[in-house]
Amino acid sequence: MKRLIYILAVVTLVVMASGCTSDEWSSNKTYTGSGVTFQYPGTWSESSDSKISQISGATSGAAVEGSDAWFGFATVDVTNLSTSQRDSLKNTLKKTYNERNLTTEKTVTVDGVSALLLSSSTKDASGIYSNVAFWIKGDKVYIAAYTSTNSGTQTFERILGSFKTT
Repeated sequence: MKRLIYILAVVTLVVMASGCTSDEWSSNKTYTGSGVTFQYPGTWSESSDSKISQISGATSGAAVEGSDAWFGFATVDVTNLSTSQRDSLKNTLKKTYNERNLTTEKTVTVDGVSALLLSSSTKDASGIYSNVAFWIKGDKVYIAAYTSTNSGTQTFERILGSFKTT
């Protein structure tokens, strides 16, 4: 389980980007692949950065980006974890990200299940705010990351609101 937590924590370390303007939502694109669909701003494109899908242990993942924004997700199979171990995993992930100064938390619904969204209330040394959400659906833990020079989570939440497993 420690390896799984480490793998998921790496997701937030590979993201570097910044905010999204409302003009970018004047049209939407839909990502379809890796067992999911989600909408993202029409000015963005699928990322050529394959770091998310190459994370050891991830069974799928993808990223999209704009000129100054980035969103990515990865999934890890948790078939072999009991219900209590899955609950423990969620608590451990929360603790891990809180230790990384992602301390502003809110519960959101992603694909019909409850997800914990954690955000940084301060910029890192490069001027970036980090956001991460994680949830368990079926036999997979999903972790999504969004980075921005803006402390708001509206773009992240809009993408998450459209996120569906296929």
